[in-house]
Amino acid sequence: MATAAALRNIANIDAVHVVESMCDTLTNESAGAAMQLGPNAFKALEVIGGTELIDKIYEAGSILEETLILLPGGAPPASIPFTAKAETGYPIILIRWGVLRKLLGELLPEDSISFGTGSDIVGYSFLNDDNDKDNNNTDVDVDVDVESVDKEGKKICVGSLSSSQLIVGADGLNSVFRERVQTKTTIPEKDCEPVSSTFSLKDNKRVNIKAVVPMELKDLGNVNSIFSKEGAAFAQFDQQVANFAGPAGKGYTYWAVSVADDKESGSKFLSTELMNDKGASKKMLLEKLEASSSSSDREWIISLVERTDPSTILINRSQEASVKEQDSFVSNDGRVVLVGDAAHAMNPAYGQSASFAFEDAATLALLLKGKQNNNNDNDNNSNDVAEALQEYSDNRVRRCMEMQRRSQERATKSMRGDKNATEDVSKWIYAWEP
Repeated sequence: MATAAALRNIANIDAVHVVESMCDTLTNESAGAAMQLGPNAFKALEVIGGTELIDKIYEAGSILEETLILLPGGAPPASIPFTAKAETGYPIILIRWGVLRKLLGELLPEDSISFGTGSDIVGYSFLNDDNDKDNNNTDVDVDVDVESVDKEGKKICVGSLSSSQLIVGADGLNSVFRERVQTKTTIPEKDCEPVSSTFSLKDNKRVNIKAVVPMELKDLGNVNSIFSKEGAAFAQFDQQVANFAGPAGKGYTYWAVSVADDKESGSKFLSTELMNDKGASKKMLLEKLEASSSSSDREWIISLVERTDPSTILINRSQEASVKEQDSFVSNDGRVVLVGDAAHAMNPAYGQSASFAFEDAATLALLLKGKQNNNNDNDNNSNDVAEALQEYSDNRVRRCMEMQRRSQERATKSMRGDKNATEDVSKWIYAWEP
């Protein structure tokens, strides 16, 4: 939705359509869990939706002033203050996912979003058989449309647009379109199983369980008065079970639990039974937390889980899509461009998945707009678009590789006990400008 809004508001491309496989509508503010946004996200979102959008996000979310690291045995917590607001003018905010989705949706015409469709898309094809459809052709005429297709190669209707000139693959971690870009194909051959889109994912051997509960952290005062501290998020680290919680707007708290889980031995949390029975998954999580040798230190997270509606719990593996120098976020024929997790799924420990996705949206739209401004000659329109897409890919690949490198450095520094490890990488991230 952010990319669609950016293409409309920045690059003046009115004909955009969002295809969403979930049946939820924009009115369901309880959908999803929550996300953390930093200065780089706000710089991108301000370009996309103006200061009005930023103000709405500030109002709907919670500003984080610090993270308190809870230590075992009742020791005083260690504080990691957030200095982003003082240094950049933009705060760190935690906001519910469904609320942010609604705000982004308000930037788009109502008929430009289709819900409950698109889950059968496996690729795309060219509409005009008279044009060269060679997968390695980089000079396809920009006026020749493409359409989304199912595994039989049949056209899939996508609402108000029956065809398009560019497909934006924003289909997440297990992206169909990342597979199309990486394998340089448009659709899988008939009677052949498509290459699994998980082949390029790195498994971090953890399962992440998260939700938003309609209560405030200060309501945990019976557990520890420290939870009444304004603007504080809380984290507890352990190799087997790590916990996090923070305010996510007035009256709401976001919590997340990361559990060590060796995929090879079988993931119990991701079993069909637990995925279909959220009540059972909640029960198993509570048993896991209560069985911990330091369960008395986990009373706070246990209390949050106990008060959570099981139907709101989300469970997924911790996976990331590593980015290499030779990678591209644009298909060979220039018809598909990747954004967000489809391009570069981040390790959730960095808290940058959403912020980098918004960077993608603003960067893509600004580069397309820049080519329009630099050359209004319609004869060169095809080359202008191709150049903008390639520049976008080069820009974002470099940014993601640098993120990976600096994050590895941070991990190394942290193991050495360097207190500036987190600050160093954060300052680099937040210095980004659209």
